[in-house]
Amino acid sequence: MKNTIVQFLLLTVLAIGLLACSHGNEEASQVKPNVILIIADDMGWYDLGSYGSDFIETPNLDALAEGGVRFTNAYAPASLCSPSRASILTGLHPVEVNITEHIHGPFRPSPAIPLITPDIDQALRSEFYTVGEMMKREGYHTDYIGKWHLGGGSAGPKTQGFDFAYAANYHGLPNSFFYPFFNHAMEDIKSDSEEGDYLTDKLTDRAIARIAQKDTFFMMLSFYSPHVPIEGPADLVDKYVAKRGGETGLPDPHYAAMVESIDRNIGRLVSELKVQDKFDNTLIVFTSDNGGLSVREVPAFAKHTPPTDNGPLAKGKGYLYEGGIRVPMIVHWPQKLISQVIDYPVVGTDLYATFSDILGKSDRTSGGRSLLHAIDGSAGERAIVWHVPHYSPQRGKPASAIRKGKYKLLFFYEDERVELYDLENDPSETYDLSGSQPIVTDQLLKELNAWKSRYNAQEPVPNPDYEGD
Repeated sequence: MKNTIVQFLLLTVLAIGLLACSHGNEEASQVKPNVILIIADDMGWYDLGSYGSDFIETPNLDALAEGGVRFTNAYAPASLCSPSRASILTGLHPVEVNITEHIHGPFRPSPAIPLITPDIDQALRSEFYTVGEMMKREGYHTDYIGKWHLGGGSAGPKTQGFDFAYAANYHGLPNSFFYPFFNHAMEDIKSDSEEGDYLTDKLTDRAIARIAQKDTFFMMLSFYSPHVPIEGPADLVDKYVAKRGGETGLPDPHYAAMVESIDRNIGRLVSELKVQDKFDNTLIVFTSDNGGLSVREVPAFAKHTPPTDNGPLAKGKGYLYEGGIRVPMIVHWPQKLISQVIDYPVVGTDLYATFSDILGKSDRTSGGRSLLHAIDGSAGERAIVWHVPHYSPQRGKPASAIRKGKYKLLFFYEDERVELYDLENDPSETYDLSGSQPIVTDQLLKELNAWKSRYNAQEPVPNPDYEGD
């Protein structure tokens, strides 16, 4: 194992050296890898075969995991979509961009809840430098395809460093995954779609077309799936209903069909890269914006929910338990990365620094670390913090959390309750150790509070109009 790590480290240093030396000339354009960052929407850690699912079939993603780097302790920056996506784009913590819950319009306090939660920005402000801008500065063609949910109009992808944007605006979800997809706007995807078309397929069609047209490209392919509404392609739904022996049970057959549809389309993408002779020098990163939905959705989208259960992990989307924030993360780059499984904790915020490192640059943010250090074994101990001081639509309550080493502490604002878990021995977060491990609990709580003070993290306050249960 040590030999393979040393071998990889030498290759990485060599690659970075070549990139740094050749920057600005023709050789650099030949050495730079193409980069595709694929983000699923609400896909759980346990939904892929390579992460343990024995029901959903994901052969293409499993092949990328087998041939690349599979992170077993990868996390989303938040338990909801908008803050995670803002963090991935900027390399900043959601607190730093003031988007700590999903963008949905101004919050109006209700007498039914005990806390008034902080206001957030309703769009990612243009002052924040994004990975799109970083890659464009380095000569990349930059494309953004799919879910944005960080503001529309002047706050869209084209104002954040992307040359091309498709089916990307303020929408957080489609009305249907079948044509015409969205009730209004999104004319770009409607104009080249027709009755019967499936949204995941159409996004991939556009991605494939762009790959064929461009060299030295950075692409973010952001699927709306497997978010609600839970609607899979008919052939795959039939397959999983037959496999399940009915429509009951988790994962739901319609949800399983959505996940396999993503996998099938990633297979199409890989095939096109191979046809274009771009596969070996394309860095592919696959992850999710938060954990899988594990509760019944609001009435408008309740059909086929809850769709998944996140396997051994507790809770799901909207919660800071592992099921809400631990996600798959696969990194595949045939020219540079050997097959490895990495247990070191990483987070989506790290992708910004990772892409900078690959280019031989030194762009850094306070919240992220390059995945290359986790891969080569040089990363030291770190703390990862989550801060979601809001009520989630999934009935999650305002909370913060910190993971350091094998321990994770959660703090809940309504009753100031603290919970402590040993994730190495109890990944299901079954046994609260806060009472039996007071020293660890106090230390992590101090570190969490110091972090919040350092970043001026906004907290909820008592609701004077609260009427009780």
